[in-house]
Amino acid sequence: MISDYTNIYNSRKKQSGFTLLEIIVALFIFAVIASVLFQAYTGTYRNIDAAETQAEIYEMARTTMIRIVEDLESTYIPKDSNDSEDSENTATFTGQRDFIEGRQADRIRFFSKSHIDISNSLIEGGDAKIAYYPLLKEDESISLYRSDTPGNLEWPEENTKGWIICEGLYSIGFTYTDKNGDTYDDWDASVSNSTNKLPSIIHIRLDFIDKEDPETPITFSTAVAMPLAD
Repeated sequence: MISDYTNIYNSRKKQSGFTLLEIIVALFIFAVIASVLFQAYTGTYRNIDAAETQAEIYEMARTTMIRIVEDLESTYIPKDSNDSEDSENTATFTGQRDFIEGRQADRIRFFSKSHIDISNSLIEGGDAKIAYYPLLKEDESISLYRSDTPGNLEWPEENTKGWIICEGLYSIGFTYTDKNGDTYDDWDASVSNSTNKLPSIIHIRLDFIDKEDPETPITFSTAVAMPLAD
């Protein structure tokens, strides 16, 4: 009899549930595994998001550089520019070093054959007065605007009549090299009597804000040889 009771007791003991200690250990292990999986998931998501952001920046930089280069390569000297006394309105090419919130934010304007005819009116056969100018946005980034005025019209008021061609910028830089190899931050009538002359080479730099590393902008640069430079 005693042996039978012992067997029954041992059998019930084997069929009993988990102890509190076993449950705590199991929960701890589950929490560790869940934490590792969550970190792996969020890390992967951040990497994907960063890669997509980088891809967007590269595509925007590429498109912007192509547009600026095409505009500059089509720069021309107006026929009446040498006869006019109004250098403000007839200067063939004007480049100005400027700053926004302590960051370089240059602007340029010039005559070009690369007018984009949105209205399909074919005004002046493609002649245009083109300006690139920066404006500060609410998020402290800089957007680059491009204005395109038909060549038979007056220059628009500064910082108007344009549309955004590039955004999310930290800074924008243009430098100008003349035929002698001298480099300038500005290009106007004070540079080698350049009111109606073009620089030989224009260097372009776009610095984009990197959200992953705000202290180190993503930089793109190129240079354009001006076909009609003296």
